Amino acid sequence: MKEKIDYLKELPVINLLKPDELRKIEEKFHVENIAKSKFVFEEGNSCIWVYFVCAGRVKLLAHSSAGKDFILRIVSSNDLISDNNLIFRRDPECVYSAKALESSVVAKITTNDFTALMNNKPELYKSYAEILDSHLLEAYQSLKNMAFEKVERRIARHLIQFAKNTGEKTDSGIKLGVKLSRQEIANLTGTTIETAIRVMSKFKKLKIITEKEGHIIIAERHRLVNIAEEF
Repeated sequence: MKEKIDYLKELPVINLLKPDELRKIEEKFHVENIAKSKFVFEEGNSCIWVYFVCAGRVKLLAHSSAGKDFILRIVSSNDLISDNNLIFRRDPECVYSAKALESSVVAKITTNDFTALMNNKPELYKSYAEILDSHLLEAYQSLKNMAFEKVERRIARHLIQFAKNTGEKTDSGIKLGVKLSRQEIANLTGTTIETAIRVMSKFKKLKIITEKEGHIIIAERHRLVNIAEEF
């Protein structure tokens, strides 16, 4: 495992600090190992932390009254998980859950300490605002897709996004760096598991994708892009 300061210097917002500034605030951060399928935090629980992913991947979940989960976003290494709206609204409860998709390393700092840090260095607010803006744009596009787009296009777009963020080029195509179950694909795209199974089976039959050891491999990216951008 890397030293704490090596993780911190790669995190957004924090990476703008000079080495001596980083050393001064290092003790304010807590770095934790989160096992696969374990929660970083849970919806409804008391929360006073700002969270970052240092390594691994974490999915953000909303829970329905019927007991179903909806995946809001998947957070990869060196990204902000959430401040749970604490910085500007001071809500004491987590508004959604965060769960490790794989063994992950998470850094957290109290909201008070994070706010004090940005108050001392106002230029950090710009970086922080840019991150929130990108997350809001991603959420808007996802909601727009679910409201207006056909399910095949929605799934294709999510696969392309995962390929962009986590993909690894192989001889067989682009292997997604995260394993996605049919249920998780359904949750991400706002459809039923039966529909997700049907669409993914169709993509496999058309040889657009393959699967190996639980990983989806995009064999024909240009065909998937055509589906995603079809009018």
